[in-house]
Amino acid sequence: MSRPIEQILRDVRVRQLRLQSDHRIEPSTPLSEVYRAFDEQRHGAAMVCEGDRVVGIFTQRDVLYRTALEGLDPSTPVSEVMSSRPVTVHLDQRLDEAITAMVDGGYRHIPVVDDEQHEVGLLSSRVILRFIADHFPEAVLNLPPRLHQVASRPEGG
Repeated sequence: MSRPIEQILRDVRVRQLRLQSDHRIEPSTPLSEVYRAFDEQRHGAAMVCEGDRVVGIFTQRDVLYRTALEGLDPSTPVSEVMSSRPVTVHLDQRLDEAITAMVDGGYRHIPVVDDEQHEVGLLSSRVILRFIADHFPEAVLNLPPRLHQVASRPEGG
């Protein structure tokens, strides 16, 4: 018998998910390089790190709201427009707590840190959705194309 999703989300730790670990840049990285990395590597966010410490985060939303609207020079270092001291989650934190932090803050990406506050990776909403889909494929795959959609009569043949 399968466990309900609420129980799985309480039992699973962030460390058990496939964290994105290649999404890190230095504070001095020019915006042009960040834009290129987002495009080429299909990233939606990057952790800004000094050594192993997360000092900021820069996302596609920041590209729109902080750089494009202000017409910044592409050589501007990301440190000038990043979100400093981002909210983080711990590697051993429960998945439901990480989801709550993301929802409460309106984040699609959140850095993951260890006991020493060193960066471990980036948790994204996409990774969480894949995890849920992998554990509940029937529920996810049987959803109608539009969630409010209801069949007027049974289908079948």
